[in-house]
Amino acid sequence: MRARRPSLRLPVIATLSLAGAALLLSACGQVLPASTLHPNGDYAQRVYDLMIPVFWAALGVFVVVESILIYSVLRFRQRSENDPIPAQIHGNTRIEIMWTIAPALILLVIAVLSFRTQAVNATQPADAMQIKVVGHQWWWEFQYEDKKIVTANDVYIPVGKPVQFKMTSVDVIHDPWVPRLSGKTDAIPGTNNVNYISFTPQEPGIYRGLCAEFCGEEHAVMRFRVIAVPQEVFDSWVQQHQQPVGPTFQAAAADPARLGPGDPARGEKAFLNTKNLCITCHAISGYKEAVGVTGPNLTYFGNRETIGAGALPNTPENLSRWIHNPGEVKPGNIMSTVIKPGTVSDQDIADIVAFLESQTISIEKPAER
Repeated sequence: MRARRPSLRLPVIATLSLAGAALLLSACGQVLPASTLHPNGDYAQRVYDLMIPVFWAALGVFVVVESILIYSVLRFRQRSENDPIPAQIHGNTRIEIMWTIAPALILLVIAVLSFRTQAVNATQPADAMQIKVVGHQWWWEFQYEDKKIVTANDVYIPVGKPVQFKMTSVDVIHDPWVPRLSGKTDAIPGTNNVNYISFTPQEPGIYRGLCAEFCGEEHAVMRFRVIAVPQEVFDSWVQQHQQPVGPTFQAAAADPARLGPGDPARGEKAFLNTKNLCITCHAISGYKEAVGVTGPNLTYFGNRETIGAGALPNTPENLSRWIHNPGEVKPGNIMSTVIKPGTVSDQDIADIVAFLESQTISIEKPAER
């Protein structure tokens, strides 16, 4: 008696159902803040425009190959132990030539599109606003050299104007990538190793950036924010940011909710006190004692989006936690090698928090994208 052929209907239906459900669920997801699928810059738009034909070409190859594979599995499967072996065919010159030429043509078209996109994105506009980007383990420094402004982890740029990042590093290779605005280009250590990337933001918004080159223990927590604002808002930010905080700084205009339980005046003294080690690594514009360069420049810190390059949102409670024990928040960072629990007294921490959070400028921020 001939053995009954096993039914493949149920496995095939189950597989197709799972695949359909996966596609449906993937379409229901929300837009990620750092998604290349929703570009808002000219550089990112060109990358997206290249990705679409490559995706469809890859999908077409996948469908053809998988269809042939499924057909072969179903058509030539063993039905019973008594079934003869299918006819064996060795070689087919015509088919071999076809499956050699077809992929070569597809790859040629992709190569032409890729090189064309790469050439356009490599062009550096002569009128681009230059910002020097310096990668550190694990935070970002932004220098507006012509404007005498230095900031960290938040970078303001005008909408509709080309911006050029001049990228370098002080330790290992980093890569400042803003998926919705630009592409990937390495920041390499060495004074003579400067790479460039230019892009033009198309809409106001706060765009998330990250390090796209593995750079050590806290690589995943080396983030930054690109804050794209209208030209007049950017000009106001520059004008205000160029004003030094200075020893005569007053916190009367600061939001009391951002100060916490500390006192900004006492915090100024605690920050400048050498026993607390703040000025050893950090700088604040207008304070001749605070000129450190090992850590981030803290000028107008109260306007920053995050603490520790994206480790925590910038709130008085989080800042207090950071100063108390930076190694617990972000293990391995340089600050954690000198600041341990108890290094700075609780009262000094509260006052330093109030001092730093009180340093704000009046600027309208756009929504995060």
